Amino acid sequence: MSLEAAVLPPQARAMQVVQTAVAGKLMATLTQAGVPDALGDDVRSIGEIAQTTGLDADALARALRAAALLGMVERASDGRWRNTELGRTLRSDVPGSIRDYVVYALHDGNWRAWQHLMDTLRNGEPSFARANGGLAFWEYLDANPGVADAFHHAMAAATALTVRALPAAMRLERFRRVADIGGGSGLVLAEILRAAPHISGILFDRAEAIEAGRQRFSAEGLSGRVTLETGDLLTQVPTGADAYILKNILHDHTHENCGRILEAVRAAMAPEGRLFVIEAVLPDAGAPHPAVWRDLHMMVALGGRERTEAEWRTLLGAHRFGIDRIVNLPGPDAVIETCPDDATRASRRALRRRHARALRMG
Repeated sequence: MSLEAAVLPPQARAMQVVQTAVAGKLMATLTQAGVPDALGDDVRSIGEIAQTTGLDADALARALRAAALLGMVERASDGRWRNTELGRTLRSDVPGSIRDYVVYALHDGNWRAWQHLMDTLRNGEPSFARANGGLAFWEYLDANPGVADAFHHAMAAATALTVRALPAAMRLERFRRVADIGGGSGLVLAEILRAAPHISGILFDRAEAIEAGRQRFSAEGLSGRVTLETGDLLTQVPTGADAYILKNILHDHTHENCGRILEAVRAAMAPEGRLFVIEAVLPDAGAPHPAVWRDLHMMVALGGRERTEAEWRTLLGAHRFGIDRIVNLPGPDAVIETCPDDATRASRRALRRRHARALRMG
């Protein structure tokens, strides 16, 4: 608890929490307007920033005063403004930028859904469609290509925070062909292919999502090692891989649709295959975890949820997957390695021999 929070009476703290409901929207709006880009590495006056961004100078000055409380910007001794370390991550021209995620997270469709939180708390159903003219989340993306584009860029920005840790966590030396189901722009699969030259890949997603992957693999000289396939992961996924990835897919979906996805993957897998579920694993005891807030967004927007280890074991076990191990990644997510529960003893022995052979060769 901060010193300020410790000295404020509880009534004032409660008022402060409610007032900060607009903090995320302020950060997203200033980022979308290009304020972090306008500041860059410089110190600039309100007039200069307003001229670059096309914002009203008085309104901007008041917004930056509040943004300083969020640690996004800071005021120099001469009254001009500059980015903080946090603000620099919101620029579009820096490595590790999360600009796209911040702009997407509180786009109008999501924002409207949160205004109907009471409906969700009363009936347990997502409020997104009610708040957006009857369009469920994925239908809304189909109807709003600009938001869909922002969504895919946002997911890539979030993935970039953890992607470099994935190859080691997955122990790729065991595999020859990896399928990334719902893999979007191909960021994860490209990292895997770079880390393991012996591996080929399958990128599977909706047609509009996969085009970015085609461009990525072409630019990185990986096209010859990747097959691009489109389809609906609720019904059927590609066969022929010995490792499958579901990264931040299951938390988007209802319990019923999670079951359909897992059954589709299981039908495509060989008995000795592996499924890697990359998701948050919430603490069983209710300890603090950054994905708790994401869980609420899943509830409001999609009808999905984040899960504890016990809940993951229940869901996966219901579709005959057993958890072998869980490896925490940087950020909120972990790698949950699973295999089909009813793999034959012979298949399990063959898998162990193959793993041992790969380790000796490595």
